[in-house]
Amino acid sequence: MAFQIQWSFPIPVPVPVEVKPRKTHPLIQCIVDNKAKKLKKLVGESNINGLYSSAIWNDDVSLLTAAAVCGNEEICNFLLREKADPNILSTNHLTALHYAANTPGVPLNIVRRLIAAKANPDGHQQQPFTPLQFAASKDRLDVFKALIEAGAVPERNYGVKPDLDQKVENLINKLPVGNKVVEKCRLFFNYAAMVPRKTQPEVFNFCKEHFFEEHPFTHILLFEGYFNVVGPSTELYQQSSIKWLKDSKKTDIYIEGFIKRFPRIPNEQRMTSLNTLHAVICMMREISPQIFNEILPILIKCLLPTNTVQGNIFNPLILSILCVTMDKSLKQKPAADSLQYDVLETLCNALMPLTNPNCSTDVSIPTYRLFAALHEFVPEHIHLCGVTSVPERVLLAVDIGTDDAVKEKLQLLDTNLRFPQSVRTVDCLGEAADSMSSKKKKKKKKKKKNDNQQDTSSKEDSNTAKASVQESDFSVHPYATHTEDSPEKRKWLSLSQRWKPKLEKLASIETHEVYRLRNLTIGNSSEFEIAKGSDGTRVFLGLRDDGTEVAVKRMYRSEYQDLKNEEQFLRLPQLDNPCIVRYVDFAEDDNFGYLALQLCEYTVEEYIQDHLPEDTSQQLQVLKKIVKEVLYSLNALHSHDTKVLHRDIKPQNVLIDITGKARLADFGISRRLKLGETTCRTNPAGTKYWKARETLEEDSNSGYKRSSDVQVAGMLIYYILSRGHHPFGTGPRCESNILDGKYSLEHLKDELAKDLVKWMISHEPKDRPIVEETLRHPYFWTNKDKVDYLKKLGNEKEVVNCRNADPDLLSAIETVTAGKSFADWKTKLPSELLQKMDGQKKPYPENTLGLLRFVRNLHEHYSEDAKTTDLMAIFPDLFETAFVIAKKRGWITAMEFMLEIPET
Repeated sequence: MAFQIQWSFPIPVPVPVEVKPRKTHPLIQCIVDNKAKKLKKLVGESNINGLYSSAIWNDDVSLLTAAAVCGNEEICNFLLREKADPNILSTNHLTALHYAANTPGVPLNIVRRLIAAKANPDGHQQQPFTPLQFAASKDRLDVFKALIEAGAVPERNYGVKPDLDQKVENLINKLPVGNKVVEKCRLFFNYAAMVPRKTQPEVFNFCKEHFFEEHPFTHILLFEGYFNVVGPSTELYQQSSIKWLKDSKKTDIYIEGFIKRFPRIPNEQRMTSLNTLHAVICMMREISPQIFNEILPILIKCLLPTNTVQGNIFNPLILSILCVTMDKSLKQKPAADSLQYDVLETLCNALMPLTNPNCSTDVSIPTYRLFAALHEFVPEHIHLCGVTSVPERVLLAVDIGTDDAVKEKLQLLDTNLRFPQSVRTVDCLGEAADSMSSKKKKKKKKKKKNDNQQDTSSKEDSNTAKASVQESDFSVHPYATHTEDSPEKRKWLSLSQRWKPKLEKLASIETHEVYRLRNLTIGNSSEFEIAKGSDGTRVFLGLRDDGTEVAVKRMYRSEYQDLKNEEQFLRLPQLDNPCIVRYVDFAEDDNFGYLALQLCEYTVEEYIQDHLPEDTSQQLQVLKKIVKEVLYSLNALHSHDTKVLHRDIKPQNVLIDITGKARLADFGISRRLKLGETTCRTNPAGTKYWKARETLEEDSNSGYKRSSDVQVAGMLIYYILSRGHHPFGTGPRCESNILDGKYSLEHLKDELAKDLVKWMISHEPKDRPIVEETLRHPYFWTNKDKVDYLKKLGNEKEVVNCRNADPDLLSAIETVTAGKSFADWKTKLPSELLQKMDGQKKPYPENTLGLLRFVRNLHEHYSEDAKTTDLMAIFPDLFETAFVIAKKRGWITAMEFMLEIPET
């Protein structure tokens, strides 16, 4: 019998509903009558996420909603496996969670199953009542608690229905103490309940001790919620909160917390945080360059398309924050010198969509205000972006409605953009007349300098002499346009995105500001420096005469044997590999050696922290790809033809190129084994915290082997997959942990990845795999490989005998399989398939051995059914569990099964 729903309060229906009586759809009737088999046959031809009429509930609901209302766990599980969406709205704008929370007798397991399937615990914005409020109306404390723990916000829609608010308040205060999430939710709810009942001073006294408490799900501070109270006392709330922040001297703590929290704040809550930040920034006297450099990228990401409602709301506020932040960061010259070029150029790029003529002046004026500030630092980049003037409509709007300071800035920007050379000329004419003679002297010196440089350049081109290096170290400073020399436009084949603005400048900068060496143009100043090593090595951007972008590694000649060593290795034909950084050229002068290499975008350290996709599943795929490419590069080094030991594997020595491919780099201390050698005996190799155990032992005479590279590569793989963690810890204990074999893999959830890392970082070198074996490890197998392996296991003697298995064997296996997705595996497979296969012989036992034999026979004898049965999706943990069992039982090993390295 179907559950009958009695709503304890009226359900608003935002859209008209048909007046004619509903008839219950056959699919809904199957669920009501608990006819699961019939439903499974019928649903194949229907939209699993469609709406179907129900006379019982006077609504059009999804099949999953109907199953939830009826409390049918079997059908719920079936529909979720078939990708039913738990957030589908009924005609009355209710979700499955709304119905489940409001229906007496619905098992808590169904609510948890819906939540696990990503049901929104707050329901939907079109419905003013939440599942949490529905649960409170029915006094379902168990459901109420599950929703709170899943992220339901109890104060949402507070005040719409007072008697319902009271029920929510009663239940939230009944929740057990000791749970931090529940405690914080209770604090935020009690605050929300207090605002309409108490005076502002009473609310302040309650909140001030908890202002920096963070909501566990929205990540909004209580301080921010308090600042954004709307009503007759809004001004008092704002003034008292900012005064508290100022008096308590916690402004810096708030800003630092904002930077860390903001990326986690849901979009619908961000306006609360941004409003507060705006007030705090306005209150501050000045802003440090560190805060400026950290907060700008966060705000830039918040800018939204101009043709959206949200963009029209968010963008003016964000631009206002950016303007105030920029102004207060530039107040003092030393601070301005510390601003980062790449941050400023990123801001320029982000502002470009806001120059659209359709944007309102609320957006256009602050946009060009920012360009005015940026023009002092990156005028060339602004020009490259295509900004050539301030639109007339913006200048007119400024004339009418803004202060004189902004008006002057925008008019000056317009002049600078339209006549970039004239500004410089006027400045020159405006200088004191008595400086003219000194200028003439400077011109003569400059001419002489240029003549000398041309002479030197011709000598370099003929390769008859070696040039000396001229360096100038400087920070970001206002750009000065040179009018006396015409910049030389160099050939440039643009590929890099990260370094494009700097390379663009390098391609057109004046000759005397770069260093020419043979066929290389090197930007050997700090502006073009992209990396620095502890041994004095510096890496600069450069261009070859054929236009190739390069990274130029420079080292003093007195210490550059490592550079020559690296050049020799990179010239090996075997290292011409897509997973190894590419050698381009080598040159030297009287002071330095220069190694020109393929220009890459990031180190793997930078990439995994800031440049991965936002989607979690895509992140995992990208990280696995990087790991595989690192191992392919190491395999190329260790091959029998190459026999190279890297000896300095670490995150900084894996680079990501423009295509996203990982490439191994820095072969300065690498060594090549001679014929018949397996060990290199030299001074200790490697970087602190990235050394193999045997190289750390003082009395060890084991030298450095391929297995030493493998152990450090295992540490690196864990670092990549865990996004920045070291398996042996950090700080002074790290190397002693390596010596003692004490490690933790707590940041890895994938059991196959853990197995691979454990193998590679084994304490004893003899227990570690060779690189080729790591690439054959199951972590890299496709689903087809995994199914083929399961089929092989189905032929193991103990599996064939599954119907008469030894009880001790079953008990041993049970310790590994308890709680896995395949515990009741027959309930998760199509009943027709089970009947077909069970009917041939004695039914398969519902244990792991029975499932493995079932998989084998399914693929051997029912190939058509096997094609439509996605075992990896139905039982996501079956393969890794079977792999563990196989290792323990001594069945076919992964290495025996996968005899060759899978293709890249």
